[in-house]
Amino acid sequence: INIKIVLSLEIVIEKTQNLPIRILLIEDNPGDSRLIQEMLNDADNFNFKLSIAENLVTGFLSFEESEIDIVLLDLSLPDSSGFQTIIRTREKTINIPIIVLTSLKDETFARKAVQAGAQDYIIKDQIESNSLVRSIYYAIERNKMMLTIESLMGTLQKNDSQLKKIIEKNADSIIIVDKKNIVRFVNPIAEKFFKRNKEDFVGKQFGYPTGPEIKEITIVRKLDKIAIAEINSVEIEWEGEIVDLLTIRDVSEHRMYELRLKESEKRYHDLFENSPYPFLILSKQGVVVDCNSSLEQLISFNKDEIINKDYRETPLVNSENLELFNKLHSEILEGNFPNPVEVRYIKENQSIIWVKLNFSPINIGNQALIYVLIEDITAIKQSEREVRRLEQTLHEMNALIEDAPLAIFLIDKTCEILRANQKALKLFHYQLIEILNLMIFDLINSDFSDTITKHYTEDIYNSSDPVKIEITHERRDGIKIDLEITSTIIAIADNLIIQSFFSDITERRNSERDRQKLLDQLIASLEFKSKFLATMSHELRTPLNAIMGFTSLLLDKSYGPLNDDQIDFLTDVSSEADHLKSLIDMILDLSFMDMGKFEMNIETFKLLPILNEIGSIVNHLFIKKGIKLNLIDIEENTRIKADPLRFKQILYNLIDNAIKFTEQGQISLRCDDRDNLWEFQIQDTGIGIAKDDYDIVFKEFGRIENDKRKPVSGSGIGLALTKRLIELHGGEIWFESEVGKGTTFFFSIPKENNAIPKNSA
Repeated sequence: INIKIVLSLEIVIEKTQNLPIRILLIEDNPGDSRLIQEMLNDADNFNFKLSIAENLVTGFLSFEESEIDIVLLDLSLPDSSGFQTIIRTREKTINIPIIVLTSLKDETFARKAVQAGAQDYIIKDQIESNSLVRSIYYAIERNKMMLTIESLMGTLQKNDSQLKKIIEKNADSIIIVDKKNIVRFVNPIAEKFFKRNKEDFVGKQFGYPTGPEIKEITIVRKLDKIAIAEINSVEIEWEGEIVDLLTIRDVSEHRMYELRLKESEKRYHDLFENSPYPFLILSKQGVVVDCNSSLEQLISFNKDEIINKDYRETPLVNSENLELFNKLHSEILEGNFPNPVEVRYIKENQSIIWVKLNFSPINIGNQALIYVLIEDITAIKQSEREVRRLEQTLHEMNALIEDAPLAIFLIDKTCEILRANQKALKLFHYQLIEILNLMIFDLINSDFSDTITKHYTEDIYNSSDPVKIEITHERRDGIKIDLEITSTIIAIADNLIIQSFFSDITERRNSERDRQKLLDQLIASLEFKSKFLATMSHELRTPLNAIMGFTSLLLDKSYGPLNDDQIDFLTDVSSEADHLKSLIDMILDLSFMDMGKFEMNIETFKLLPILNEIGSIVNHLFIKKGIKLNLIDIEENTRIKADPLRFKQILYNLIDNAIKFTEQGQISLRCDDRDNLWEFQIQDTGIGIAKDDYDIVFKEFGRIENDKRKPVSGSGIGLALTKRLIELHGGEIWFESEVGKGTTFFFSIPKENNAIPKNSA
């Protein structure tokens, strides 16, 4: 039986080495799958056949459809995760070894998974071709050995002597302990491993924890040396008693290798992360192996977005540079590393950066990789663009300066003239060779030297807007000209240049002087007119008052009876005298307004009594024409803040105007409350106003001539005076009209006192 076991183990190893090893990889990350496949391909003389399942259910189907020698299992899958993954897989693959794939941060978790039934675990970030293959061989050999031992154990348990021979010949340390942890048996390999004789073991406490949950122990040897061992426990019957058979394997070298690998990885990552330059590591197949944080900061992405992914599936590549990256990758696969290339990136915040990519080969472990050093050349690109823009600007400036219709000087900060166009030379009667040797102060007469000095040394530096001054200059030919100088500062490269435009404003100045004289004459004429009208109005009032007084006495029959003709004549005289007095009053009001002597007396009063008073005054006119006055929305308690006399004059003028142009129908007066103002509407059904006559409605002495109707009496100043009275109250007036349908005048009066004060009209 012993020979059979040994032979069967040797046959297993031989078959494992000569036949293709059928591997099932259950991994949902395409990048990790490609990486493991590359590792297996790069291993020396390793014959394998790889199947890949992206989830646990698909992996279970693979068990049913084909024979599998070993399972490489990721613990985090779309349809299962954690211990549940290993438990479910173990139930489906009782006789197939499992190697757990995990990340570095999940190492403790992975060891627990091994305790749940896996043969080994591998950290993804530390996978190397040869170590991966060794783990696969080890897991297969150990699993088949354990299966062989377990299958034969039932037969051999009744034959202790034969079992002892098998155990003694085993390549691993084997120790049998009872349930009290007392050693019952050790094989020679265990004596050698623990460096203790059999007598030091048997009958004594084993001294280390045992049981199915213990998978690793640390052994302290002499001279303070430490060994690390994997331990597996199987219950067997030994000499009629249930005991634990412990299989112990020295993994010190493997653990030290892992430790050295971690230290190496740490040094590598420290160097990697602390590099001031962003860089990237790619596999030959185009899979991103790693990158440092400098690259994350430069391009604004998270490392997890690109690691273990094909470069075409990462933010490193977009539609703008995909063709370029594919071409570079093809060159590298052909063995030709390209020269540095420049690439433009548009970041998530829409800012643009430029980078230079430098390619070189690098070997990490046994894997040939691509090292990409990345330089941020955005500032250089901006400088290049700035230089090109500056060259273009200077070229355009030269053309603009020469073709400009004004005289232009370019002056440096010391006030030395750097450039002058032909207009400037012609304006000052200089040749170019003469003017370039001068300061700007040398061109201007000494009478304005202080003004020019302040302009070029202070004013233009204290203002962000162009600065203007006006001076008088006597040219070399003795002719005096008026100049307007407009200066501003422009930046060219790192230099500040003063740009000055000189305009000959002599003709404009002369026109302004003539215009001022004309304005003075016009003001004097208006003042004379106003004074004349005021004086004449006062002079006219004296005889007019006498006419009105004597006419009233005669009509009252104070000097005897009158016949009908006399009464008619005197009534006409009285009416025309009233009309003339009203006209004189309006002219006098306009004159006072023009002279600024018009007075307003603001007070609060009720609206309705004012309207009733106006109605009684014009009632005879309504009766005469057969039309009526409608008051709409006039509330009894409505109060107006205005000058009562002038407000009454405004309403009277507008109603009287409506009566003049209305032969039939009605006149409506409405008052509306508009938040902070009162709005009045006087609507008639008269002849209306043509659009061509709109502009003269409010002009003084403006009369609308309309040959389609009989002439209407009027001076042409009533509406002009009404408009000015409304504006003095802080309001406004406007109208709407349609020929043949009538006119509506609107005016507003603020509720608060916005009137112009006395003596300031």
